Amino acid sequence: MLISRKFSMLLIGLLLLTVSGELFATPREEAIKSGFIYNFARYSQGKWFNASHQHNYNICSFNLDFVVTATKTLLHMKVESRPVNLRLLTKDNVDLTSCNTLFISKADTDIWNTMEEKQHFPNMMLVGEFDGFLASGGHINFFIVSGKIRFEVAPKRLRKSGIKMSSKVLRLGRVYEERAQ
Repeated sequence: MLISRKFSMLLIGLLLLTVSGELFATPREEAIKSGFIYNFARYSQGKWFNASHQHNYNICSFNLDFVVTATKTLLHMKVESRPVNLRLLTKDNVDLTSCNTLFISKADTDIWNTMEEKQHFPNMMLVGEFDGFLASGGHINFFIVSGKIRFEVAPKRLRKSGIKMSSKVLRLGRVYEERAQ
């Protein structure tokens, strides 16, 4: 009885580690994703700075871990000679007016599902990391293959938002083609 209880606890522990690994990215993954996002912005053309008072390139997210890691990773980086700034959004404060890129993590799919129906996102790059993100209106989606972070892009949707991504970047990712309706 004692052995089976210990074995059961071990199995539960391993299961929790497996599940939590799928739901939450490691700091290394967050750093890599923030580097990708920085380069997406760097190698794109858009009307990022509509307001003349906007002095930063703002990457916004609801994910605290991502914001903390990306802040360290992108320290002193610039997009169009403006410093990169990370902003943490909350469910109570969803002010996207100064966001140039919005990153939606797996843990925030419920927030995305309520937002995408209510708002239009001109001049904002929408980046996610979950199945169905591009089909639900996103621009760029991260996925993992053989332990490596890859991305897929919806270039037509980016253009509709006023953003043109470099063909060099597009060649590195998988192009998502929208289905005719």
